[in-house]
Amino acid sequence: MDEFGELALREREARRIARRQWFWLHLAVFATLQVFLYVVWALGSASYPWFIFPLFGWGIPIAAHAVYAFVVQDAEEIMVQRAMREGGEQE
Repeated sequence: MDEFGELALREREARRIARRQWFWLHLAVFATLQVFLYVVWALGSASYPWFIFPLFGWGIPIAAHAVYAFVVQDAEEIMVQRAMREGGEQE
């Protein structure tokens, strides 16, 4: 592999790492806020569990972010590696 190919691989790996770091930050903010909302609910009237609406409303984008950070990019990397192997076999 030439130096441009190695540079492209390093760049892809750096983007993958950054995507996962952003997911963990997103999850930490989500968890912190959900604990805060639960405490506000528990210290308040604690009658109707209103905190579940932001929990599920924000939980769906968290799940989508996890899929993007961990599943989709790994599948893309597999396709790139497969294409590189097939390209190497044709030479």
